[in-house]
Amino acid sequence: MIGVAQFETHKARALLANKPEHANRLIHFLNTHTKEQLASFDIQNKTDTILRVKKVLTMRNFVQTLERKCQEMQAEINIFKEKFAMLQSKGLHSLLTSSGRLLTHEQYAHRVNIYVLNQITASSNSSEDTGLPSGHALYDKLENMFYIEHEMAHLFEVQQNYDTYIEADETWIKLQRHQLPTDQWWDSMLEVFPR
Repeated sequence: MIGVAQFETHKARALLANKPEHANRLIHFLNTHTKEQLASFDIQNKTDTILRVKKVLTMRNFVQTLERKCQEMQAEINIFKEKFAMLQSKGLHSLLTSSGRLLTHEQYAHRVNIYVLNQITASSNSSEDTGLPSGHALYDKLENMFYIEHEMAHLFEVQQNYDTYIEADETWIKLQRHQLPTDQWWDSMLEVFPR
């Protein structure tokens, strides 16, 4: 989602160009002139004209909100990746398939179960420990698995808050649907007020 949102914000910024810089000045110009003065510039309805100009500022706000939400999501993702990388260094399996796709919950649970069984089997068949499988090697393997289990519990102990994702998605949809004034209309407005 972040990649799609970033593409959309780049596209919107290209459409906006330098329009936000002029929008506030245009609104000020429209508000400080009388109806008769604006009629001489062929502006018949001040309110409608101001609302059209404000579409530029609205789109800029959508872009800024979406960029902020993407930064928040990326920060959360980076924190998760760091914690998960630490667990992988302890032996936890990757969340990705060999082709780079995300595993389903069932696939991942199956993979972890096989890993646990292999760890226990390897410990009990170790040539170092000819005694019961409760030897030092088994203890080390189990301690590592308990550590991973403990850290996994902490990794997911905070209930996931999807507000940021929902707000980003809603803003992205609004940004896609938002219509700016046409370039011809905008250029004609820029000709009206002194720069």
